[in-house]
Amino acid sequence: QPSATLRAAPRAPEPTLPSTGDPSGSLEEDWTPEERRNIEVYEKSNRSVVNITTRTIRPENLFYLEVAEGSGSGSVIDRDGHILTNLHVIEGAREIRVTLHTGDTYDGGLVGQDPLNDIAVLRIQAPSEDLIPVTFGDASRLRVGQRIYALGNPFGLERTLTTGIISSLNRTLPSRDGRKIKAI
Repeated sequence: QPSATLRAAPRAPEPTLPSTGDPSGSLEEDWTPEERRNIEVYEKSNRSVVNITTRTIRPENLFYLEVAEGSGSGSVIDRDGHILTNLHVIEGAREIRVTLHTGDTYDGGLVGQDPLNDIAVLRIQAPSEDLIPVTFGDASRLRVGQRIYALGNPFGLERTLTTGIISSLNRTLPSRDGRKIKAI
């Protein structure tokens, strides 16, 4: 009868993080390897995340217009001021404002959109030194079960980090026009 041997997966090297100097007593050496990795990912990427606020004017009835406000997240994709977000975040907006990690807010203009895939690209006029582009990965290397990190800036809250795992690959979902979007 064949025997099975279980082997532990090789450990990733632990990130080296600067000491926080936190007077609360939370020292780097008290952090688990998982916490260290989470902190490293956040500190490397959070300045690339922006908050987007919008104003939309909708007719409520014959004599009344309603001003609706919305918000969402986006990512800086280059030092020229291009911001990637979801189209539903800015769709129909008359005013788009983008807040960077610095706290500075800029008017955003729509540069391009792909309604079928819910993607929009905005542009802001901000100093290039304040624009920290997100680092893109290679989706062809993804595997179910890998850890993923989602950074956002919902509701204008300070940039947030959520962790999870890749639960599925190559799904097919219906788009707005009824066609199928493959490899999601």
